[in-house]
Amino acid sequence: MMLFLKLLVGLIGILVVLYLLVPRGNLLHELLHLPIYHYHLFRNRTGPIPFTRHYFGKHQKQYFLHFPPVAGVPEQKQVILFFHGGGWSLGSPEMFTINAAFFAQRGYHVFMPSYRRIPFFRYPAIRADLSNGFLAIRSVMEKEGILNKKIISAGMSAGGNLAALLVYDRQTLAQLNVSPAIFSGILLLAAPLDLSKMDATPVRWSYAGRVSHPAFTAASPIHYLQEKETLSVLTIHGTRDGLVAFEAADSFMELLKQKQKENCTFYVLENGTHLDTGSWNFFDNELRSVILKWLEKLDEDA
Repeated sequence: MMLFLKLLVGLIGILVVLYLLVPRGNLLHELLHLPIYHYHLFRNRTGPIPFTRHYFGKHQKQYFLHFPPVAGVPEQKQVILFFHGGGWSLGSPEMFTINAAFFAQRGYHVFMPSYRRIPFFRYPAIRADLSNGFLAIRSVMEKEGILNKKIISAGMSAGGNLAALLVYDRQTLAQLNVSPAIFSGILLLAAPLDLSKMDATPVRWSYAGRVSHPAFTAASPIHYLQEKETLSVLTIHGTRDGLVAFEAADSFMELLKQKQKENCTFYVLENGTHLDTGSWNFFDNELRSVILKWLEKLDEDA
């Protein structure tokens, strides 16, 4: 027993030293800080938030949650689709109800989709779930009498990749008989928007395959940008992101700004990590102010 305790204390000591000394900008730093992030995530939960669960397939991951606006708050003219992060493999909408609470408390209907995950399901299956889940969300919006509301597509990390694909893949929207005009804005947080700028990790390979594979191009939002883009965009990324390379967003935004002169904002978190980009969930910081000001502008224009 004493040997076990000594080993445990030693392990904790090593982790503390690594936590303090490992520099920003790499995977190890992000992993060491993940427990603190989850501590804040759960500590700052605002209590039970009513929601309904809706399935759009037989697999246990093929569902979405719908959070109505908090009672007594004026209802917004738009709804928010929020895709959580997790490297296309981890997490669930239920883990990130703090995100839904943030928006629902401000009068938004919030939809948080789930989908089948890597490594057992790759981009084509995830893309199918993205489409079918979206159609199911539209069906619930019709039943709720809010089909006339425009949609803000938002996502963190891998979820940002899906949020961008939903909006910018207009060929698939046409196949779904959905007009791109239903979207009013897109919020992209630490999102892999140009997969070619990411490290060749097993996660990237499991999701999109080899660089030469057609699915790799199809899974990378940068390839869908057209000559004239007009949708309001707010992209936020840290320069020391250890999970999604800063270049994976910078490359996308550089090309987007060539095609769109207005309503296109790239907020750079200097020295910010991947987890820093998600800090607006529980800290009333500058990042939260940037997001709220962007939402207010969208609401004014709606």
